[in-house]
Amino acid sequence: MRLHELAAACGATLRGDASVVATGISHVSSSLLPGQVFAALPGARHHGIQFVAEAQARGAVAVLSDRDPGRSLPWLATDTPRRATALAAWALAGSPHRRLRMVGVTGTNGKSTVVDLVGRIARAAGHRPGVLGTLAYTLPNRTQPATRTTPEAPELAPLLAELVASGGTVAAMEVSSHALVLERVAGLEFDVAVFTNLTRDHLDFHGDLDNYFAAKQRLEELLRSDPPGRRVIGSDDPTMARLLAASRPGDLSFGLEGPCSIRAEALSLTVRGSRFRLLTPSGHAQVEMALVGRHNVRNALAAAGVAVALGWGLDAVTQGLGEAVPLPGRLEGVEVGTGYPIFVDYAHTPDALEQVLSTLREVGAKRLIVVFGCGGDRDRGKRAPMGEVVGRLADVPIVTSDNPRSEDPEAIIASVMEGVRASGNPRALAIADRREAITAALAIADPASVVLVAGKGHETEQIFADHRVPFDDRVVIGEVAHRRRG
Repeated sequence: MRLHELAAACGATLRGDASVVATGISHVSSSLLPGQVFAALPGARHHGIQFVAEAQARGAVAVLSDRDPGRSLPWLATDTPRRATALAAWALAGSPHRRLRMVGVTGTNGKSTVVDLVGRIARAAGHRPGVLGTLAYTLPNRTQPATRTTPEAPELAPLLAELVASGGTVAAMEVSSHALVLERVAGLEFDVAVFTNLTRDHLDFHGDLDNYFAAKQRLEELLRSDPPGRRVIGSDDPTMARLLAASRPGDLSFGLEGPCSIRAEALSLTVRGSRFRLLTPSGHAQVEMALVGRHNVRNALAAAGVAVALGWGLDAVTQGLGEAVPLPGRLEGVEVGTGYPIFVDYAHTPDALEQVLSTLREVGAKRLIVVFGCGGDRDRGKRAPMGEVVGRLADVPIVTSDNPRSEDPEAIIASVMEGVRASGNPRALAIADRREAITAALAIADPASVVLVAGKGHETEQIFADHRVPFDDRVVIGEVAHRRRG
């Protein structure tokens, strides 16, 4: 694509040779390929303009930025460089989203599971989906580790183009609040926007819950106009339910409480999975799946709502949900021969912890031992509330380190323990070393216990101020259990 065409596509003003051909765009100077445009974007610590020389040395043919690169390269000048970068990325990739059924899922909790379930239902309905989210970017022919929940546009556009080239017809993707505010998905068009729930998280970035909600709500601005995109909204969540007050044609709601479009009845919940009768505007069906808890039933209802919105049959819904397995670190059972259940979960907010602990109680946990912590350099206001929730709902809370990053682990633990003490639980332990905390949990567990290790979920390393160490909760649980048996 010639630069004058690219400038028109992304709303930039071109200063320089209009006939130059661009083959792609990158915002990372160190990985830029010859022929690409370098997007010099503002960042939290640095501005990309500092890296123009490296980009030019690697073969950049132009710079897109809100700052003059001051070199011999053509300049795509714009006051909205992030938005322009996204629009340029789609144009250079051939606008692949226009050849896909696009499903965007946003909310505090449940996004990864919902997009996975949508992908499974899509396959059962005869489609070739791509599933893009926190855990991985999965295309019909390959899977690659995820760099972030929602990729930057220069990374996302080639993935969508590859999906189309491999015969893909559906893209189910998590859309984070950061991605919406930072315009990583600006200019995309979605057929369905799913709003799961909204609870306290990322307030270090958004400032308050109103801003956080406003960020999530921006997803509906990306719905297609022709044919009109549809919203699928979690009506059990009081914040997301506010969206239903301003109804749009085609809206679908899902939940376990009160009237809604997609709902479940006759729930049977066990430590091994869930059964329920699914009720939709398209008909009724019996569902049995290996996902545990009410929150996962809600996730299943959200995915069923997508299927209804896109006209996929209930047979595909029941097949897709029936084939589901727990995602890595999402209430994932760890089988190590202890004689009692052990789960790992990514829950790292007060609400997520309340959901998962309530779930384990409901499916029969008589004595609940919970290892958890709170990440450093993140919203400090959620630490005591997390401690209060676990202190109130667990029999034995064990507070430990999560990813302390640049903060003192003991200081983080002290903040969490304030909430635990407020709950009145007299059996709490504070053990900074996460391996020792897991060891303590297994040492005090008995056949009546359920052990939950929460916070890191699928993560495979622990992040400190100046280094990272390999640390996978599931692996460590296995090592500790093996040593105890030995």
